[in-house]
Amino acid sequence: MAYNQHHTQPTEKIMQMWAHRGSGKGPLENTLHGFNTARQAGFDATEFDVMLTADGVPMVHHDWVMGRCAQSIDPAMAALDSVTTFESLRRRDLLQYRVGGQAIPSLREVFDFCLQHDLRANVELKATGPANAMRLGQAVLACIHACAPAQQERIQKNWVFSSFYHASLLPLKGFDLALLYEQLPDDWVLHADALQASAIHLHWSAATVPVVRRIHTSGRRVRVYTGNDVDMLQRLQALGVQGVFTDRMEFSKAPF
Repeated sequence: MAYNQHHTQPTEKIMQMWAHRGSGKGPLENTLHGFNTARQAGFDATEFDVMLTADGVPMVHHDWVMGRCAQSIDPAMAALDSVTTFESLRRRDLLQYRVGGQAIPSLREVFDFCLQHDLRANVELKATGPANAMRLGQAVLACIHACAPAQQERIQKNWVFSSFYHASLLPLKGFDLALLYEQLPDDWVLHADALQASAIHLHWSAATVPVVRRIHTSGRRVRVYTGNDVDMLQRLQALGVQGVFTDRMEFSKAPF
C-alpha cells in the first residue's frame, strides 16, 4: 500500500493496540512463545525487530550487543556475551543462544507464525549502520517474496514496516511504511514524502497536541511507543493517535 500524499486525515475511531516485541520487553521478547502469549491475550497486532546476521540471514532480535535477554548455553560463548555483537554472529552461532529458553527465531519463522494465526505485524528493521541498512531491507523483501502469493497480498494489505534507519525502508517502497523518531525533526515531512510513508511512529514523550496535529494534517497516521500506563493511553486516544505499542498484555484492546 503506497502512501498517497493526497490522502485526507486518517479517520480511525478506535486506537489499535500492538503487542511490543510480542509479549512485551522482557524474558520472552521476540520469541515464538512470546508472540503466542500476545495472541492468547487477545492482540490482533504485534511488533517485532529484525536484524541481519554476519552471513546475511534476517533474524528476530532487538539488541545489538548480545547478553541482556539472549543468554548463551555454551559456556565459552557466554563469556563473550558482553562484547559479542549480533552482526558478528552467523545464524549457526545464534543457535547457541536462548531467550527465556526459546531459540532466536528467523524472520521466516515469525512470518509463518503471524500469517498462520492472522496476526497483523509491525516489522521494525534494526540496521546497525550504513553498511547493512540496504542489505537488511533487501533481505526482508526477499523473505516476503518467498511467501505464497496469497500471503504476500495479506502482508501488503495489513502489515507495517518501520525503522529509525530510513535507508532500510528503500527496498520496501510500495509497502505500508512508517518512520520512527524519538522526537519529530524539522525535516520529517521531506523524508516521509520521499519514502511515501503512511505513518510516523513516535516516542510517547513526543506525542504532543501540535505534533500529532501536524502529522495528521499531512494525511499520515500516528502510532506511539511504548504505552504502558492507562492515563497515558487515555491521553493518546483523546489526541486521535491511531495505534500504541505496549508491553502490557492486559492492554490488548482500547478504549480504556
